[in-house]
Amino acid sequence: MDYPFTIDDFLGGKIKLKQPVNGYRATSDAVLLAACVNAKKGQKILDVGAGSAAVSLCIAARCPDITIKGIEIQTEMINLARDNIAMNRLSDKINILQADIRSKKIDGLQTGTFDWVVTNPPFVLDKQPSPSKIRDIAHRESECPLNEWILNCLRYVSARGRFAMINRADRLPEIMTLLYPRLGALQIVPIWTKEGLPAKRFIVIARKGVRSAATLSAGIVLMHSDGSRTQQAENIMRHGKSIFFNV
Repeated sequence: MDYPFTIDDFLGGKIKLKQPVNGYRATSDAVLLAACVNAKKGQKILDVGAGSAAVSLCIAARCPDITIKGIEIQTEMINLARDNIAMNRLSDKINILQADIRSKKIDGLQTGTFDWVVTNPPFVLDKQPSPSKIRDIAHRESECPLNEWILNCLRYVSARGRFAMINRADRLPEIMTLLYPRLGALQIVPIWTKEGLPAKRFIVIARKGVRSAATLSAGIVLMHSDGSRTQQAENIMRHGKSIFFNV
């Protein structure tokens, strides 16, 4: 990469991430999404819209005995992801493919074979494009509407496998309408940036081939009202704890 970048610590330094100074940069969303994946030994994970591989790397740090494939459409982001995977010495566990999730067939991927499919899709609805083309494609919902993105992700979930996604709170009704007829055991996890304020994000986890009732989690509060990080957030962000097993 021939532009300025930083090397940032994730999960208390367990993961290093090379990121451009100006352009797409991974946020806490990536760590939170990874923290909902409790994959067992030998399971396979698909990361859709893998970006710089932040989600994949955080999952690999938490669940070491698994394999991950990521798909990403942007060449620049694929190169960055591969750099990050090599830097963290995880090339034997994570493989990034260049592909469009809407493609009927993707070389190297077989539908219905992944124990977990995770995604942090572009969800900014602003019609004004970002000056950075890479950031714009990564963040702004444009050519691929959210419903197409989700339905294509679901094609890769195995029988009794799980789908997990992080998105904006105002998209919850739309997403539930898409998932409810197709998956069961839905778990909805609200995410509050600061206590006392409305939740801006949520994670939804659902399972194929089961019909258990939906549940609403107590959720995650990232900061106290004074701006300090909560112990719950500290456990997830620094210590790599699951969103379901922390104080």
